Amino acid sequence: MKTRERCFTCLQDFARQIVSLSGANGALAERCFHLIDLLYSPSKNPTEISNQLLKFIRGVTGVADPFAAKKATEFRQAREAAEKFQRLFSADLEGLLKYSCLGNSHDYFEGSYNMSDFHFLCDVERIQERIKSAGSKVLLFGDNVGDFFFDLPLTRFLANRGKDVYYAVKEAPAQNDLSMPDVEHWDLRGLFANIISTGADEVGMRRERMVGPIKDLWESDALVIAKGMANYEAISEFHDERPVLYILKVKCKTVAEALGRNVGEHTSFIGGVYGS
Repeated sequence: MKTRERCFTCLQDFARQIVSLSGANGALAERCFHLIDLLYSPSKNPTEISNQLLKFIRGVTGVADPFAAKKATEFRQAREAAEKFQRLFSADLEGLLKYSCLGNSHDYFEGSYNMSDFHFLCDVERIQERIKSAGSKVLLFGDNVGDFFFDLPLTRFLANRGKDVYYAVKEAPAQNDLSMPDVEHWDLRGLFANIISTGADEVGMRRERMVGPIKDLWESDALVIAKGMANYEAISEFHDERPVLYILKVKCKTVAEALGRNVGEHTSFIGGVYGS
């Protein structure tokens, strides 16, 4: 997915947030705005620019994980919300997709866990067909720290149907995404053992950064699931190679226009080759 004119303001807001969380001042924010001027192009996707901004701010401030405190709060809130809401969803595929999607409602940037305006769209039959036609392995690209708890029932559902599920998280801190240091800190392998690294410290996933198990799974007949908007923004750049099952909340107009959805809607769909 490519940037659009409105993304420029969002990138500036993003820079301000990271600068503030890193304990820096307005002078660094101004340097970030200049960098955005240089990087912004309709030929790029938003994650490409935001990742370069984050690396620039890290280099200047020396703060490797500016979201550490926010992630701890999100982790606690997500765990409590997951226990509260799971009983409201059926244990079939559609219910588990909805539940996973609810987990994408809340992060540092946007939203909360709220069922009052929860609107979910998916073609569950098409998704069922894709799951059946895929091979025995599943590559699930995780997203924010809180998403993990809401994804667990779906991973177990797939495992109970003979699938070998790999849950991929960032190698090192990347915004408020779940990373390998977080996995070790919170001992998440006790909840799901098969957690692997994307090998990168970036939101989304670039094709050229795929190595090792990630690359092997992508190039196989595995079922690939991508959680969250950043993964959609990045992976949609090259998903014409294979089908991808996306699960996300639509949080901005640019993504809404790309998907033909409304801001605030939750959706799951097959994109890429043979997709939409």
